[in-house]
Amino acid sequence: MRKIILTLLFPLWGLGGFAQNINKIEYFIDADPGYNSGTNVPITAATPVTANFNVPLTSVTDGFHFLSVRARDVNSAWSVVGVRPFYKETVSTATIPNVTTMEYFIDADPGYGAGTAVSFTASNNVTNSFTASLSSVTDGFHFLSIRAKDANNKWSVVGVRPFYKETVSSATVPNITAMEYFIDADPGFGTATAVSFTVSTSVTSSFTVALPASVTDGFHFISIRAKDANNKWSVVGVRPFYKETVSSATVSNITAMEYFIDADPGYGLATSVPITAGSPLTKDFTATFGSLSNGTHKLTIRAKDANNRWGIVGIKDFTVQDNIVVIGGIPANWCKNTTLNIPFTASGTYVSGNVYTAQLSDALGSFTTPTVIGTLTSTAASGTIVATIPNSVPISNGYKVRLISSSPAITNSPIKPLDVVAICQCLKNISLATGNWGTVGIWSCGHVPLVTEPVQIDTGHTVTLNVNGTAKSLDLRGILNQQATKILNIQGN
Repeated sequence: MRKIILTLLFPLWGLGGFAQNINKIEYFIDADPGYNSGTNVPITAATPVTANFNVPLTSVTDGFHFLSVRARDVNSAWSVVGVRPFYKETVSTATIPNVTTMEYFIDADPGYGAGTAVSFTASNNVTNSFTASLSSVTDGFHFLSIRAKDANNKWSVVGVRPFYKETVSSATVPNITAMEYFIDADPGFGTATAVSFTVSTSVTSSFTVALPASVTDGFHFISIRAKDANNKWSVVGVRPFYKETVSSATVSNITAMEYFIDADPGYGLATSVPITAGSPLTKDFTATFGSLSNGTHKLTIRAKDANNRWGIVGIKDFTVQDNIVVIGGIPANWCKNTTLNIPFTASGTYVSGNVYTAQLSDALGSFTTPTVIGTLTSTAASGTIVATIPNSVPISNGYKVRLISSSPAITNSPIKPLDVVAICQCLKNISLATGNWGTVGIWSCGHVPLVTEPVQIDTGHTVTLNVNGTAKSLDLRGILNQQATKILNIQGN
């Protein structure tokens, strides 16, 4: 008989605040038996609470059901109910069969086996990314559904996600010109609270939301949307939040910080991060991953304040794999039809005939149909790819660059942003690696520094002045090894 294993995370609502301890959690299946009459989940009263528990399904019939969970604090105030649908099926004790088929469809269900097939490797636990074709889908709101079939010819329940399609012209993507947010009720397009940002085709913005007195303590929803230069508004992004009024006392210092990977060892038992107590607190640290298995993992960071209250401050998924290709230092912008040196470092093992390929995304940063801008046949753990951005790509500040390998085939290595400009201006010639001043390949501008260019020898690089050199200025972050007979002429202004 299968059991459901759930992990529930109750976040701390304001690390320095006075949130009440959670002293009870209960769950029920389908019909609500009433507050305090559900099945109790054993917990230690705290704020926040992370609880793992098993849900026995012996008395639950096969089919669709709903699992509901709620919590109570020390003031006897109950939370809203978290609800998750599930499907129970009595299975044998034999080995779990492989997932052998996966398919998706948009809107109307064409019938089992008649959806669009998704390619993957059969396994009893499948994680898969794929691209859905929208060529025949009309503009507007739609639903994407996906399901899988196992080796026993049994289909899964259908996962459904709504989406909106809008056909855009091949012209330059319009700038985002307005952004606004509102809390709970929608006041109408253009009448919500404006967010300040720099107009661009791709915007990432952080902002502070002031919560007026009219927002009562409790759960609420914050919604945000944007408008482009064609006066078209985006769909609304919505996030729930909880407001609690705290006293005017000084916010407590953060006194401890720790992190763990995947399984939670318990409060105070994770890997400690050395900090100086304070509020607020910004901390950079190195996490030791040890001998993690290949695959996706989760890094969780939490902190404790002077009142001994713990709170989650960061959760980040990351992937461990044997092979990865990392791009070194490249300029923030580059011009078309001009040589660009892309240094890289690779980890893992690459077999004979391997080709490292530099790819340029489209103007919006997508690698669905990348442009190849350079290749290097090599099995070495480092090197430089000489790349050229073709004249055919439009000017944009939304491009990204990535390096892939062919043997083994690696396409998920880190990417770097790159602006493509019309006029090539090398604002600063930066060292890309250790080497000789007269070697073209170690310089970001693709040539030995000119008298009109500021020069930067980057951290960790040693550049030997093997020829007489010139520069407008010198920013020495690494080491300049000057040979006795060679002169570096710095022009200044």
